[in-house]
Amino acid sequence: MFKKIRQRFGGRLTGALSGSATMNVEIGYFFSDLGIPVYDCYGLSETTPAATMNGPYANKPGSVGRPIDQVKVVIDKFFSDGGDDGEIIIYGPNVMQGYHNKPEATKEVMTKDGGFRTGDRGRLDKDGYLFITGRIKEQYKLENGKYVFPAALEEEIKLLPLVENVMIYGEGRAFNIALIIPDFDVLKKCTSENNLPDSHEELVKNEKVQDMIAESITSSLKGKFGGYEIPKKFIFLSDNFSLDNGTLTQTMKLKRRVVLDQHMDKIEALYS
Repeated sequence: MFKKIRQRFGGRLTGALSGSATMNVEIGYFFSDLGIPVYDCYGLSETTPAATMNGPYANKPGSVGRPIDQVKVVIDKFFSDGGDDGEIIIYGPNVMQGYHNKPEATKEVMTKDGGFRTGDRGRLDKDGYLFITGRIKEQYKLENGKYVFPAALEEEIKLLPLVENVMIYGEGRAFNIALIIPDFDVLKKCTSENNLPDSHEELVKNEKVQDMIAESITSSLKGKFGGYEIPKKFIFLSDNFSLDNGTLTQTMKLKRRVVLDQHMDKIEALYS
């Protein structure tokens, strides 16, 4: 089977690069098993664009690689809340001089010694590999003052077979909640065995389905995240996030504010 897949790629492909977002480790292992390793890399337009990269002779799954030649990565722990991660700052000849005719915007992102503040949060391990842990702008504090990085939770939850998509919310609240879009193809396999309804609208309202998904999420996050990070309540949605309903950007990034506006009544009901 693997040989047939390789042939569909032309038969000579020996590897590929992946950007935009870090791959799930399981997906990376799958492509390696195929014989077509996919290497995570990282950079921005402001870094022209490469900054770090994995490759055939230096690859650590889950990371976005080590800095490329003449590039230095520094972690500013100002936002770290005592942890080992912080804002990623990039130095090197590839870093821009500034935004054209936008001195104020340039001042916001450039350090005095020529580094570029990416707005991304990450950490460097002892071998110099960079791990992305979230976006500075997306982090928020719970009511107890603890920081939460929703993207890390969301990526972990989306690995579950029963979950198609998810958004975590809890800024200034006592606990996190999760908006869940189930994987209805997987759920359909359970319908005949458990006498569950067929329609998406009825499935998300079914208590058996809700309990099954909630339990799988809670158990998968225990031991990997703090208890305060694990969502305590859930909203189950029948429609996925998409361009059509305005919840995704053209680059398929989640518009969190739009999702909140669309479902705030349900969210407030959980907290009340």
